[in-house]
Amino acid sequence: MKKHPILASLAIASAVASATLVSGNAQTVVDVNTNSTWNGYMNVFNNVGGTKGSFVFGQGWGFADLKSTLTATELTLQPNYNTYADNPGDPFWRDNAGAGPDGNKWMEAISFVESNGTILGGGTLQFDYNVTNFTLTNTMSTSAFIKVLDANSGFATVLNDTIALTGTGANSVTADLSSFSAANYIIQYGFAMEGLNQNPVNEVANGSIVVEVVPEPSTYALLALGAAGLGAHLVRRRRR
Repeated sequence: MKKHPILASLAIASAVASATLVSGNAQTVVDVNTNSTWNGYMNVFNNVGGTKGSFVFGQGWGFADLKSTLTATELTLQPNYNTYADNPGDPFWRDNAGAGPDGNKWMEAISFVESNGTILGGGTLQFDYNVTNFTLTNTMSTSAFIKVLDANSGFATVLNDTIALTGTGANSVTADLSSFSAANYIIQYGFAMEGLNQNPVNEVANGSIVVEVVPEPSTYALLALGAAGLGAHLVRRRRR
């Protein structure tokens, strides 16, 4: 199993991406872009007839092991397969009595960006995202979220605002952070996918969710510079 025991607050260097902060009018807006760092965390629960049972453990995982994939243009979210694939015959991870056999643990894979409170400004936080492709089957459920964790109380979740992802299109999650101080709380925003761990042979059939990645401001500047150069070139050609 390709898991990595890291703290939830530890950034994964190989997953550099997301988040541009645009503050004003007591509101901070973040999105999925190429400016921040994505982290991975996995919560594991017992399987009770294909539903979430009691909590077993939670720990930091490698971002790609969730299974989440980030490129310069898109963030792809898929069900987890490596627990099943790396543990053949293990009844902890596999229901060998089922047809398939099936996965035997309920997995909550969390792909997130974290702040130590610096985006707390006494107002609201808005997390914007745009789902460009949605082929995920009903074996899994996915949501966008903003969470607040209490650093002085075992990082307990004290706020969790979520919106279910059910199809393509742009949407946002908004959370009121006015009652949380930067000194004591940690902010996380991103996506959570949960359901039974899956057999890799079903990867294509299970589908995925693709979220648009917004270019860095520097990328926009390069595009604008290129457009300006092309315009100047066309003007020169017309003057000849």
